[in-house]
Amino acid sequence: MFSSFWTDFQSEHEWRFPEIPPCQIQRYLGYPPIDPSESLRAEWLWRRRPRELFGQGILGYVLLIAVSVLLLLVRPIGILLDAAWLFTCFMLIASDVVRNVRWRRDYEASLCRLIRSMRRRESM
Repeated sequence: MFSSFWTDFQSEHEWRFPEIPPCQIQRYLGYPPIDPSESLRAEWLWRRRPRELFGQGILGYVLLIAVSVLLLLVRPIGILLDAAWLFTCFMLIASDVVRNVRWRRDYEASLCRLIRSMRRRESM
């Protein structure tokens, strides 16, 4: 279990498609006829994309650093609390990266299937 997590965390991030909804990809391709089941699958995967735990902007990371500095002010056990806090945050960020990589892999596979269904219908 940890080995697959570590493999996904260390994976290269070379994606074949931009992170855009399937309807925009269809628009870029000129609205070719598609298989409805593949379209529904791609739309479903797009709707379930993971949200970032610390948010899109810098505010979540500023909060992380502020709490870390405040924990150092606790005299007797501040360093231990801070180490636990930073380890927990690191694990949350790592799990966020892995969730995004796994979702992106599934989404790209779905888009490949959608594009293949477009080509099959055009050749008919």
